[in-house]
Amino acid sequence: MKKCPYCGKEYPDDAEVCAVDQSPLTETAPALSPSPPPPPDNRFLKWIATFSLLAPGIVILIYISLILYFQANGKASPMLFVVVGLLIMLLLVSGFVLGIVALVAVKPQQRKGVFGKAIAGTCLNGIFLALLIIGPLMLAHVLKNKFPNTPQERYSRATNALARAENHFYALDDAAKEGFNTGHIEEARKYATNLLALAPGYLNDWNYGNAIQDGNLVLGRIALREGKVEEARQYLLAAGQSKGSPQMNSFGPNMSLAKDLLEKGERDTVLQYFEFCRKFWKMDNGKLDRWSEDVRAGRIPDFGANLLY
Repeated sequence: MKKCPYCGKEYPDDAEVCAVDQSPLTETAPALSPSPPPPPDNRFLKWIATFSLLAPGIVILIYISLILYFQANGKASPMLFVVVGLLIMLLLVSGFVLGIVALVAVKPQQRKGVFGKAIAGTCLNGIFLALLIIGPLMLAHVLKNKFPNTPQERYSRATNALARAENHFYALDDAAKEGFNTGHIEEARKYATNLLALAPGYLNDWNYGNAIQDGNLVLGRIALREGKVEEARQYLLAAGQSKGSPQMNSFGPNMSLAKDLLEKGERDTVLQYFEFCRKFWKMDNGKLDRWSEDVRAGRIPDFGANLLY
């Protein structure tokens, strides 16, 4: 007798099929269903997704380290900035590309620990790259509009600001200085004269000191241009009567007229002007002393940015 492995009913030895479900009679136990294959290994995808997510954080740490280094040493070599810039670009590009690779290569059963990191890493690296590339271009555009490079651009900006200004007292000084720098002499004379005429009505205004300096500065440079040295000397001393301003107290006065007069040999007048400037320029860091020494020695000082204020 043989027993059906499915229904348990016994049959003669010569029986071949089960009468219940026609299954073949055999002493062999039913085959087990095959186990599912193990999920594919995703350790590499996890690694590149993690790197993609960490790359922006590493960039931030590099920026902070560079700032701390600069604060501690006061300066940094141009080569250091080049190397750091290339390293930052490499990290961001690598993080962006590897994040995309992880997103494309990951299979549905591999997404755990990969998909979220890859999405976040790709987005963050893309944003940082956009800031790194587009940011300087936008900044350059803003700076060009706010701080024009050529004298003519600066003059146009100053005259446009004057035309739009509700109160001309705050715009005439730039228009006068830039008018002289671009050769618009009569316009510069008119702007400077109007500025000095308005100034007495603003004795307690923060811009009063700037107006006294700039108006006399421009009229003095015009007088010197016309060969009126004595008149230019008087305008420089009048500019020294300024009581200062937030800008002049910190950055110092404009030395353009002083330099022009030094080129004409007017050393005593310029030294007297320096003494007037000491009244308001307390933050000169010894510049007035050094410039005075240069003038007494017959040299024209390097006034640097004080020719531009």
